Amino acid sequence: MFIQLAILTVLLWISFFWLQCRYLEVLELLFAWIADQLAITRRRRAREERHRLGQKNSDTDSDSDSDELDSSTEKRNQGGKGDGVDLLLSPPIKNRLNIRVEQCCDLIAAGLGLVLEDEVTQRFVAAPSPSGEWNLLTRNLRQRKRYLNWRLRLVWLLGWLTRYGLLLPLRTIACWLCLFLISGMSVLLGHLPNEWQCKQLLVELVLRQCFRITAGCLPMVRRFHNTEHRPTKGICVCNHTSPLDVLVLMCDANYSLTGQVHTGILGVLQRALSRVSHHMWFDRQELADREALGLVLRMHCSAKDRPPVLLFPEGTCINNTAVMQFKKGSFAVSDIVYPVAIRYDRRFGEAFWDSTRYSMLRYMLMVVSSWCICCDVWYMPPLTRRIDESPVEFSNRVKAAIAAQANIDDLPWDGNLKRWSPVRDWQ
Repeated sequence: MFIQLAILTVLLWISFFWLQCRYLEVLELLFAWIADQLAITRRRRAREERHRLGQKNSDTDSDSDSDELDSSTEKRNQGGKGDGVDLLLSPPIKNRLNIRVEQCCDLIAAGLGLVLEDEVTQRFVAAPSPSGEWNLLTRNLRQRKRYLNWRLRLVWLLGWLTRYGLLLPLRTIACWLCLFLISGMSVLLGHLPNEWQCKQLLVELVLRQCFRITAGCLPMVRRFHNTEHRPTKGICVCNHTSPLDVLVLMCDANYSLTGQVHTGILGVLQRALSRVSHHMWFDRQELADREALGLVLRMHCSAKDRPPVLLFPEGTCINNTAVMQFKKGSFAVSDIVYPVAIRYDRRFGEAFWDSTRYSMLRYMLMVVSSWCICCDVWYMPPLTRRIDESPVEFSNRVKAAIAAQANIDDLPWDGNLKRWSPVRDWQ
């Protein structure tokens, strides 16, 4: 009986993986067809615009010829009386003040452009899709009205009905069941005696399967690279895009988590996981909590029977186009860190969580109504702090390595500018 159940489980996993691959292939073919349709529509509109401009230029030329004929006749009639008209039509003579004002206007316009399109604030919102690409996830068709033909409108409507009429209800029910499953299993495992030597191994095995089931219900496609460098102890640091980062990494290994104390759905999950594992939650606005966290991290790293600590040194979610400033605290605790780089494929769905605009519930509804969440995870060799290297320099070196591996920008700015305005020091 046990052998038959094991075989059935293996077959289910293989079939699920096969269906996942076929699903991605169908989506890629659909997106390629959409790109071709958009290119055809753009070329057609460009031809129509050139044809319209050509007709307008021909009409203008004919009008100008008649005007020249009339003006020559008028000049012959007026004789030398046209000198005043030529003076009025000549370009005005600009004095020094006018020239300086025009230069100032150019500088002001350039400065406003830099303020509106700076390289920091655009990392705190979902990145725009590349030109010529569309994944049918637009909620408002008015943004793309001029580039859509009737075929694209029909496909968008069918996709909208599929995602919101079929996928959204099924995934929402499945995710709620998975949340109850994780909470219930955590309560059951928490009542096991701590004297059992196999308790920690059982907790890791059961929770890993729970996280994998949850990731499959979203659905989430995960690709892990360089698994020989998977961390087994110490501190693991990773770039941060959304709470899904934790789910992705917990599907492949067991970690002790640290992070901001949350309320609502995340708060329920945090309290459930704390029953069976060594997790550390804190309030980033409380100085005492942050100081206590450093002490707990040192104690955790010195213990040999503890899993690696998963840290997100950016302290906030960035839209997966850049890595921002790493806080130096985690790099002052340990001289060895295990970098991990995550990059999401935005063609299938947006994983970035803009916590300043959307609640956790609204964000999860946007995730389950997407096609899927596809990501790549790279485990990197451990980096050791040099003798003459400060924690800030060490953090910058690790950040640069993660940015290079994920092929995203490396920025020196503090990610907390997402929540607070910069403080001006006039001293």
